[in-house]
Amino acid sequence: MHKKSTLIVGLNAENNNDPLQSSSSSSRTTSSLYQDIPKQKPWTFGILTSGFPPQQLLVPFVKFITFNVWKLMMNELVTHDEKGRFVRESFQAGNNPSPLELPDEEEEYSRYKLYLGNPCPWCHRVKAAMAVLDLEGKIPITMLIDDAEKASKGGWILPKPSSDDMKANIAEELVTGDLAGVYNYCYRDILPEGERYKGRCTAPLLIDTRTGTIVTNESNEIMILLNDYARRLPKHEAIDLRPVGMEDELDAATKYWFDLLWNGAYRCGFATSQLAYDEAASDVLKGFSEMNELLGTRPYLLGQDITEVDLKSFAWVTRHDYAYSVIFKSPGGRIAQYPHIAAWVKRLVSDQPKLLDSLDMQDACGSYYRQLFMLNFQRIVPYIPSVEEWVAGL
Repeated sequence: MHKKSTLIVGLNAENNNDPLQSSSSSSRTTSSLYQDIPKQKPWTFGILTSGFPPQQLLVPFVKFITFNVWKLMMNELVTHDEKGRFVRESFQAGNNPSPLELPDEEEEYSRYKLYLGNPCPWCHRVKAAMAVLDLEGKIPITMLIDDAEKASKGGWILPKPSSDDMKANIAEELVTGDLAGVYNYCYRDILPEGERYKGRCTAPLLIDTRTGTIVTNESNEIMILLNDYARRLPKHEAIDLRPVGMEDELDAATKYWFDLLWNGAYRCGFATSQLAYDEAASDVLKGFSEMNELLGTRPYLLGQDITEVDLKSFAWVTRHDYAYSVIFKSPGGRIAQYPHIAAWVKRLVSDQPKLLDSLDMQDACGSYYRQLFMLNFQRIVPYIPSVEEWVAGL
């Protein structure tokens, strides 16, 4: 109270001493807050300032048109139910894949090939598994480029073939063009001649280059196959992400965190009604609370050792702060607000430093703003730190 009174008295004293000087100073201060109208600015109709048509008619009309065009685009992008809830469909190719065959001693190039995209969390979990299992170099990875304007279908195009791709003598369709071309080639003996694959061309994708067929495009299956492959490789020491006897517990945990958090963020972002968003947001908040509480009692989500569930959650958590919480409106605040989740992240990357190299966080989070234009009409990408900077700030 004393400070406020002193300030007022001081201002009054200044005004009383020299009214003209005080008025001039106040005017300069106020005017410095604003800018001059630019000589060149975007052309407008001037509707809101002219008063025609009346604002009471114009605003509801524009809001109606904008919302319904947006809703149409959202329904084209993903599937919804009648209440506007996002429905994640299965676009699974391949069926009950057999264990991957171990390489022959004389085999110079792996018969298997992975297609992964950095922005995709389902691809990220697979790449994280490859890193932790020390399989990089044993199964080649093609890192896809997200560019829906250049892709014939879907959003992924292939980079230029590597020297190993050329030496491996595999079909050209598997190393050039886009991911749709890979799907078309792998279905060449299944579809009628001249017909193209009609399903979604999704990643991650694991193929057998020797037969030119799809092993599976389901991330959970790929992680299981990779863990089994690493376990059977001779003279290959790696941690076991899916210990024998824990399969049911691991699958239950995957389903639980998928429903609340991993897919909960997408349910928030792709909701086309307030009801659908509120339901998803409630699940996300519940997931945050329960995960933080759980990690206060154990170092990893399933106990004392890292498992596949930790890697799946790592792919979610690295996208929450700078993608999901902003463009998807996924609630919960920052990861740093949850001390046990933050400590778990730091523990993960400390115990498994390769995880830091499994993601380009700026590209991954930035892709949501660049590609999901129906959620970001301005196409402005906010500031996004590197994954190292993000972890250091937790």
